[in-house]
Amino acid sequence: MRSFFRAVIALTVVALAVPALAQDRVKSKEIVIGLGAEPRTMLAVTIVDWTTNNMLEHIYDRLLDRDPKTFKPVPMLATGFKIVNDTTWEFTLRKGVKFHNGEPFTAQSVKATLEYALDPASKSHYATASYWGPLKEVQVVDDYTVRFLTKQPWPNLIDHASLTNLLIMPAKALKELGPAKLAEKPIGTGPFKFVEWRRDERLVLERNTDYWGGPADASRVTFRFIPEFSTRMAALLSGEIDIMKDVPPHAVEAVERSGRARVRSTVSSRINYLALVNLKPGPMQDVRVRRAMNHAVDVDELIKAVLKGRATRMCGPLAPANVDYAPVECYRYDSARAQALFKEAGVEPTKLQLTLDTPAGRYPLDKDVSLAIAAQLQRLGIKTNVVVNEWGTHLDKIKNRNTGELFFLGWGPALNGQGTIQPLFLADQTYSSYGNNKVIDEKIARAVTVMDPKGRAAAYAELQKLVHDEAPWVFLWQQHDLYGVANTVEWTPRADEKVWMYDAKIVAR
Repeated sequence: MRSFFRAVIALTVVALAVPALAQDRVKSKEIVIGLGAEPRTMLAVTIVDWTTNNMLEHIYDRLLDRDPKTFKPVPMLATGFKIVNDTTWEFTLRKGVKFHNGEPFTAQSVKATLEYALDPASKSHYATASYWGPLKEVQVVDDYTVRFLTKQPWPNLIDHASLTNLLIMPAKALKELGPAKLAEKPIGTGPFKFVEWRRDERLVLERNTDYWGGPADASRVTFRFIPEFSTRMAALLSGEIDIMKDVPPHAVEAVERSGRARVRSTVSSRINYLALVNLKPGPMQDVRVRRAMNHAVDVDELIKAVLKGRATRMCGPLAPANVDYAPVECYRYDSARAQALFKEAGVEPTKLQLTLDTPAGRYPLDKDVSLAIAAQLQRLGIKTNVVVNEWGTHLDKIKNRNTGELFFLGWGPALNGQGTIQPLFLADQTYSSYGNNKVIDEKIARAVTVMDPKGRAAAYAELQKLVHDEAPWVFLWQQHDLYGVANTVEWTPRADEKVWMYDAKIVAR
């Protein structure tokens, strides 16, 4: 009996202590964010991964930022830019900016960062054609003027300068310390400085009081890594964390009733899809099978039953938030049509044994969606083994072509055609599941060079129709983001999915 009372007393102390800790954070101006996965590196321009780069952009700045509503480029480390000609862009850089180690930011910083990214020894994801591959040379005009020379016309260069594709590192430190040391203790010009990274637990940052844009309101930002949605929810409602990424739709009422937090939502620019892998031998190499899979999955049912309506269906590879979006016809759920296509391909659905790789906790109800897809495929007798991966393992399996015939993935912020079409539909790109289609390869190579807006729109409209017909994915949805935000934090989520604590304010209530 005594042990029972001790347990009750202990639980009571914890329950009372956590809100007290939350109040302590208000006084010290610390914000704790709960995310589903940890970063894969602390080194800039290395990994294509939102989870990693969302945290890194608190430490490093880009040349340009994006307006949170229009997504148009606005000044950051560059105060302006101009197009000299179709293959030359010139940027004017901000003066008086210093890295966290006191090193001045100059044109050499930009040059060194891009040379690191393009060096084959760096094994950077950003060296490919989809990112900085079209860059021929970085020319330093003077300390505060830099020119980008490209191998061909490249209209999307400005988009890359405003994304995490170009987080600027210090030239001198990069040369003298080397990438390995900077990966242990990153040095940027951003609003927060690195404090510590405890693997599988947390990343801690502190306010840069000398930030060129003025100091942030938050004195400290801690990212907690909590893969399970239910555990993240419990941490939010108990006051352990202040912001939760991806509140499950069925839990919205619980958050709103809690008195400690409320839900903040936005329609995201991120897309979610089920890849039908054709880059290795198997049934997905046949377009008829891939089309059959699109007819076999009831996307509307998934949105209604699993996501409680909090997603916008996609019919092709781009969502309406993308500036290059063009409508295509949806594959309708039709089991009879699916059966006919399987038969035409000489495939007996009841003899198919597929593997579906999914993360858990990275995207809204990702594991639940994958299990529901497997259940829908079972209606046709298709046996689907769902393999749940830790986030880093999931990305490595995709990169190394070690997934099953299917995998679930999200992609974003998907704001322009090149940023989705090129990296996901060319066989040699890091996260592609589809490729080796000469027609599509040639159309992509042309589309990415078209400077004229009307010509570019027509090129991407044609590509969307071609990709739709090839059915490389089961086209799912444009993601809706639900965040749980403590009453003591003022912060508005963005459609580009930037969880940017420089904009957050801590208030006593």
